[in-house]
Amino acid sequence: MHQFPDISATLPHFVKPLPGNRAKFAWLGIQPGIDSRVALNGAIEPQYCILHLQHHSCAKKHADVNCRPIMQSISRRILTVLLLAALACAPLIGQAPTGATVLGTGTFTAFVENMDRSLAFYHDVFGMEVPALPAAGQRPYNQANPQLFAMFDIAGARERHQSARITGTRVTLELMEIQDVPHQTIPLRIQDPGNATLVLMVRDLDTMLARVKQANVTIATPGGKPVAFSDGTRSILIRDIDQRFVELRQPASTTAAGATPTSDIFDMRLWITVNNIEETKRAYHDVLGFTVEGETALTVDASMRSLTGLSNTQVRQSRVQAPGSALWIEFVEFQGVDRTPLHMKIQDRGAARLQLRVQDAEAMAAKMKAAGMKVHSVGGVAVPIPPNFKGALVADPNNFFLTPFAPCDGCAPTIGAPAR
Repeated sequence: MHQFPDISATLPHFVKPLPGNRAKFAWLGIQPGIDSRVALNGAIEPQYCILHLQHHSCAKKHADVNCRPIMQSISRRILTVLLLAALACAPLIGQAPTGATVLGTGTFTAFVENMDRSLAFYHDVFGMEVPALPAAGQRPYNQANPQLFAMFDIAGARERHQSARITGTRVTLELMEIQDVPHQTIPLRIQDPGNATLVLMVRDLDTMLARVKQANVTIATPGGKPVAFSDGTRSILIRDIDQRFVELRQPASTTAAGATPTSDIFDMRLWITVNNIEETKRAYHDVLGFTVEGETALTVDASMRSLTGLSNTQVRQSRVQAPGSALWIEFVEFQGVDRTPLHMKIQDRGAARLQLRVQDAEAMAAKMKAAGMKVHSVGGVAVPIPPNFKGALVADPNNFFLTPFAPCDGCAPTIGAPAR
């Protein structure tokens, strides 16, 4: 696969994200300006021209500069960027793009029994911002959306979904409730492949833990005290109101947290328990194009044993990151303990998914299917979802759900009528 250079670091300080993209994708939880290393869209100040550069789609358009004839105001660094983009595209001249390319990540979603109850938990315990509760005392269910239901294969369902956020950070957790279709409540264990743990990065773990204990939250780490790791990290596991694991983690240094804290929580990661690290890496690296880092050999990790309470386990670990995304996904494989791979439907309490922004949802779904991953969407293909997107629900090798999606031209402008 041809690797394009990451030229974002060469852009001068006055190249900023266009605000229009934020509005276009806000409903999907995408945050341009945070996960925007692949698509660089910026305005040059003073407001003489607009530079639009998408070096991930060279075959379509490389760069358009629309401005009055003041080319002398464009710095040599901008011209260098354009030249680099052209050179990167040169090997692809005359080749049709496959479209099966990941451009970034979107929202992480946890599927819950009662959305209002779950939102209240993350607001009350962690101080996250949530949509206001109506005077009626319950947030409404959404209009029936047959196209969305086809993507999730939940025909006839009722659903509602809203997000909890930390202002000034990229910490966003979508909570989705699906009713009126058969479902199960899955007992979650940290060692079972497919379990998804939300990792909240905190500035002061002791302060956060005091707040958690005051709220009578279940502490999952035996002894109820933080565990120290060799790299200086301190962590503890808790369970949220839906019994999902949440790791509270204080890194050795919080320099990356920023100088003006708006919350004790400053970042998030995902921890996915996997059946086999090698198989999972093949899916995420070879098929999806993620970067792989931090691989470890199977080892006895005393800190992981203390954190999880799995006193006889050995672990292997790795982490991956999607192109164009700042979100780290950590894989942990446990051995030497009882493990039961999770087999869930998306509506099951305990299920979780991560959105993937892709160039072509149909091509990506087909590529994932050809690699052995199961496409759960109706027909086993990407389907149109309003407003004018295509998406698919795909299970990775551990039955953690991914939803690749991409814009489409007029394929689903509005919510269609329910089938009769």
